[in-house]
Amino acid sequence: MNYLKTSKLLSLALLFSTGCAAPQMKVASEAERAVAESDFERIKALSGEWYMTGGNRLGKDLEPNLDEPFVSYEVSSNGHSVIEKLYYREPGEMTSVYYLDNGHLMMDHYCSLGNQPRMMAISNADDQVDFHLVGVGNMPNKDDLHISSHALEFHDSGELTAHWGATKDRGAVSGSMYLLKKL
Repeated sequence: MNYLKTSKLLSLALLFSTGCAAPQMKVASEAERAVAESDFERIKALSGEWYMTGGNRLGKDLEPNLDEPFVSYEVSSNGHSVIEKLYYREPGEMTSVYYLDNGHLMMDHYCSLGNQPRMMAISNADDQVDFHLVGVGNMPNKDDLHISSHALEFHDSGELTAHWGATKDRGAVSGSMYLLKKL
């Protein structure tokens, strides 16, 4: 191979390898890492089946159902991820995966709409873990309906409130809120 061909091939290889590389997230400070790890442990502790005691989905009230689990949490990957299944065992079941990445608590949501919002928790020491949108996969039209925020609000005595914010046409729309209890 001549020098010009080799040079072009190396240039293309470099271009593709750097262009395809995922952007690197800033490594969390020690304080941020400690909060993220603590919040992740709280999410791990949710392991099991949860029942809906009330709530609403996109502005429509939902009836309580203590007969069938509504959400399940399962610790997986040798403790490195938590799998959440919302609308558990229903045709529209959705899966979210919580995990730590560079000291940040992350969540990837695999929506029944077919898109995949990725979120990062904002560190705080309250009884609520807030997640903010980082990006959305498999959504070519930025105006499509998608989940854009999430929060888990921890209560005493095995109760939890899950908040899901939604966006459509690049503006906030009615989200969803589920009141949950572990029986």
